[in-house]
Amino acid sequence: MKVYKYGGSSVSDIEKIQNISKHLKEVSKNEKIIVVVSAMGKTTNNLIEKANMITTNPNVRELDRLMSIGEIETISLLSIALNNIGVKAISLTADQISIKTTGEHTKSRIKSIDKNILEKFLEENDVLVVAGFQGINDKNEMTTLGRGGSDTTAVALASVFSVDCHIYTDVDGIYTIDPRVYENAKKIDVISYDEMMELAYLGAGVMEARAVELGYKYLVDIYVEKSLSDVKGTLITSKEKIMEEKEITGISINNNTLMVTIDNIATYAKNLEPIFSMASSLGISIDIISHNDVVSDNGSIAFIVPRTDLNLVNTLFSNLNLKNSNVILNEKISKVSLVGIGMVNRVGIMSKIFKILADNNLSFHQISSSELSISIVVEESNAKTLSKLLAKEFNL
Repeated sequence: MKVYKYGGSSVSDIEKIQNISKHLKEVSKNEKIIVVVSAMGKTTNNLIEKANMITTNPNVRELDRLMSIGEIETISLLSIALNNIGVKAISLTADQISIKTTGEHTKSRIKSIDKNILEKFLEENDVLVVAGFQGINDKNEMTTLGRGGSDTTAVALASVFSVDCHIYTDVDGIYTIDPRVYENAKKIDVISYDEMMELAYLGAGVMEARAVELGYKYLVDIYVEKSLSDVKGTLITSKEKIMEEKEITGISINNNTLMVTIDNIATYAKNLEPIFSMASSLGISIDIISHNDVVSDNGSIAFIVPRTDLNLVNTLFSNLNLKNSNVILNEKISKVSLVGIGMVNRVGIMSKIFKILADNNLSFHQISSSELSISIVVEESNAKTLSKLLAKEFNL
């Protein structure tokens, strides 16, 4: 048995859906298949745009209901195509196979999946076509898993049966850096869960971070491959299976970045706690934090949040009384990150980064580092230039 997942670009029109159905017919002759699909093409974006034509702040419960329509359309069409060519297939939504979720609307998390229900459907069918991206919460209401949620659905289903998960996209694997940014980018044959999670969290768009996290937790090997292609893709697996630890494995660019700076504030914990407490209650995800030493009441602090949280950030500061402090929002920045499990054992990486910045007269706002990654916050206009220079320096 296998679990396959097809992204929106792979099922963007009827011809592609029919071609996938023909491929699945051949595979289903030898094994049972669970297929997870996304909405066709830009369907989800179009649905969100319709909601925003009414209000820029739609009710999240209703938004989840609206966004779930896209996957229902795809599973129905693919199931029709499969049955039309003689494959016993059935389309299934989250409520039908009891994908239970927890958390907030539009960004919930999978809590459990009923294996017994799936097995009963598999007894009667060769292919189960499952709607990705959606689940049912404790109130029996439709929820969605956030961007890339279909990846998470697929890996979760693979974990239930302890089988591999194949993620099919319009690219033939994971690259060291986006080939659209650096034309000499190299395809990665094998990458560890740790590195892929870090790249995903830092902005690489090929895989959803929570999907990789599930793979890591349940030891599900994840293959990222091009739809209907024989070209070898990328395997995401445990670091114990990787023979060589490279200095740097990959680079990501995250343009969904907003820098918040608060000037003229004493950066004592008692002054900052209300800010971060309210940010947490609003669901704002805070990344890099930096501040100057407190030598007077005129300190400053800066932190990074997703640019898509701008409305929440405005709500945050409208509800806070910061007296004489000055809040500055910079939307024209990007975060460039280097990732590699071999980074912890190598010296001189940071000196190479600063040399590139110095030699090319590139300024930066913040830098943070961990055992797996180094992130540099720069002007958005300089992000691609810096990324290409780093890729060349580290032979990516």
